[in-house]
Amino acid sequence: MRRFLSFCTVALCLITLLAGFLRFYKLSIYPTGFHVDEASLGYNGYSLLKTGRDDNGNKFPLYVDIFGDNRPSGYHYLAILPVAVFGLTEFATRLPGALFGTFSVIAIFFLVKVISKNNRAALLSGFLLAIAPWHIVSSRASAESIISLFFILSGTACVMYALETKKITFLTIGSLCLILSFFFYHTPRVFVPLLVFGVIVLKIKDISVYSLKFKLTSMLCCIAIGVVSFLLVFVMNGGTGRFSQVSIFGFPETKLILEEQIREDGTKNIVPIVSRFYHNKIINYAFTFISNYFDYFTGKFLFISGGRPLWYKVPNMGLVYLFELPFIIIGFVYLVTQKNKLLALPLIWLFLAPVVASITMDDIPNVQRVMVLFPMIEVMAAFGVAHFIASNQRILKKIIIVFISICIVYNFAYFIHQYTIHGSSHETIYRFNGFKEMMQIVQKEYDNYDTIVFSKSSGGYPLVLFYMTYNPAIYQKEGSPKDKDYKGFGKFLFTSQPCPSVTEDENLPKTGRILYVNTGVCNISPLIKQTRVFREDGTLAFILVP
Repeated sequence: MRRFLSFCTVALCLITLLAGFLRFYKLSIYPTGFHVDEASLGYNGYSLLKTGRDDNGNKFPLYVDIFGDNRPSGYHYLAILPVAVFGLTEFATRLPGALFGTFSVIAIFFLVKVISKNNRAALLSGFLLAIAPWHIVSSRASAESIISLFFILSGTACVMYALETKKITFLTIGSLCLILSFFFYHTPRVFVPLLVFGVIVLKIKDISVYSLKFKLTSMLCCIAIGVVSFLLVFVMNGGTGRFSQVSIFGFPETKLILEEQIREDGTKNIVPIVSRFYHNKIINYAFTFISNYFDYFTGKFLFISGGRPLWYKVPNMGLVYLFELPFIIIGFVYLVTQKNKLLALPLIWLFLAPVVASITMDDIPNVQRVMVLFPMIEVMAAFGVAHFIASNQRILKKIIIVFISICIVYNFAYFIHQYTIHGSSHETIYRFNGFKEMMQIVQKEYDNYDTIVFSKSSGGYPLVLFYMTYNPAIYQKEGSPKDKDYKGFGKFLFTSQPCPSVTEDENLPKTGRILYVNTGVCNISPLIKQTRVFREDGTLAFILVP
């Protein structure tokens, strides 16, 4: 037994090291480009470090508003230390995601071990998470949902361990971890209370085995989780900001479908009360929710092409390896047929995971909003592999292990190829490729100009702040102007015109030394002095005209 535990410890350490390597190797280079959301995370970490305020001038905020989306500020605070140590760089910004993504391997190992007492399934879960495309890509791209997921996995593991061992300390730690997940992404604020309710249903028959103190602590923890979730969503300023932007209840498309159906009924002289019976908000929203829900379980989304946002997509690559499909099915059947009630947890988790994402419309199916789904898919695949190998004879078992290993190596090699080779040249416009190179030129020439006219079509203002390492105190004194039309900060002036150097616009300055930053779509005569900046795929990104 000791020998196996020693092997288990060594194996977990090696898997964690593998996960760390896959998330930290050339972190500032891959993914190609640097998205505006990442720039905002890094710059706000820098702003908090220097002034204790975000780029809007809010002191130690719970939300940071970039484009009206009110993002939870947890990642911004985690970025403070890396930025202090490494400076305002891509590496420093991406470090928290890569670090917590690596630690998630340990978290999922302990979660599976607690609910199954199966070290092999736990190790396989950790290994599959370590090499999972969806997890590697998001961990390297400053995804707040990755850190939130770490706290959910860790918190659930501690809570389940507490329920098994009756240790109040782990119950408290687990509940705190679950609450911490609320401060990094929106989804956990609904998903975690639902998951807690699922755990209560799972263990309600065993309530008599716990002491009164444990029961009271459990009740207080549940109340704390519910209250914090409620306060962050409904009471705190900005809590519903992002939801109001993307929910099916306010999205124009869902309203349009309902109005169209009623109008079509009208052309057939259907009585209004009959039309309303079939075509009303309840039916319309229900159909939209169900359609969105099942989209997250389609083979195309999981195994073939992935989802949105586009800057997280790897060309011709799904989110989960294709070789896992048969083992996911085997694992699902295995979990369903087991008498151990704790093994129902992955199934409850799987059922609840897409609920929050299904009530949203913009950028769907959305990988980040449904991030909580994927760990349980890896867990089911791990149980499937473990059960499949265990149920075969020794000679056949060796053949199966070799075959699975070959499949894993090929699938993994294909993913790495797509991610590093094709990812750096396919649709790089979505990751603002070329912006850094353009800003290096602007930074070099900054003192030679009075005004730098910047097209908003080129990218968001956080990228300018980031690459200029713009003084946050000065930016806040300027009123945190962002990129409002014909306003700006420092020497930068923003316009919605994609080609400000050739557009007749009376609001743009006409005197002084002016540098125009045009988008790559502009048709500018080669006779005019200009500097061109290209993306890695060879397309024209920017044209700078003095």
